[in-house]
Amino acid sequence: MSTDLTLVVTAHNETSVCGPTMRSADLAVAAARAAGVTVQTIIGLDGATDATTSYFRQSRFDHWDRWEYDEGDLGRVRNAMVPRTEGRLIAFLDADDLFSENWLVEAVRVLDAAAERGERAIAHPEMNMVFDGKRSVWVNLPDDSPLFTPHYLYVRHPYDSLCMAPREAHLELPYVSRDVPNGLSYQDFQFTIETLDAGWRHLVVPDTVIFKRRRDFSLVTESTVRKSIVRAIPAMAIDRVRSLGARAR
Repeated sequence: MSTDLTLVVTAHNETSVCGPTMRSADLAVAAARAAGVTVQTIIGLDGATDATTSYFRQSRFDHWDRWEYDEGDLGRVRNAMVPRTEGRLIAFLDADDLFSENWLVEAVRVLDAAAERGERAIAHPEMNMVFDGKRSVWVNLPDDSPLFTPHYLYVRHPYDSLCMAPREAHLELPYVSRDVPNGLSYQDFQFTIETLDAGWRHLVVPDTVIFKRRRDFSLVTESTVRKSIVRAIPAMAIDRVRSLGARAR
């Protein structure tokens, strides 16, 4: 493929908060292109409200492709979009979040370096800064950090749904569908476990940040209230979890 990177912004029921999101995305894309990275930019409208659709139909977003879906699910819409993308790498951004201007270009460099070492790898920002309905800061750890342990996956997801990965990772291990009413959620969490088990490294890109908006009502808050869990995965069995990710490292 001739395109280095596809950036996908997924939108559902966001409007005015998308302004800062798209500004951060455009700045990051400009920085990547200035460094010689070719970038395809897509807005994925998934079951979008009329207000959200109208917002993204403004002429100021005409330099983005707009694709419309009715999946109503983070995992399913990503699965539907990935085969249509052009980039050898794919990055995602939710329409109410932001990321640092250097995220795209530095993540491409980290993944290209990993590929040169013969590693299959997925990249995450170094920090998650949660704001709005809640305020907190998370520091992400690469899977080869002495502080990283796969047993931590019993407690929480060490990363976030925002990541950059080779297109083949998403084709090899598509996201599962969430089933929040029955207590099954956290598709990105399961993606992390399954990719670690399949030999994918999980790397952190130094000095990069995602700014994660935590609204009063969101998929995360709904899943938390319902005490949702990840589906049973053989790799998380008590006699196997200690070696999770070891093959890649």
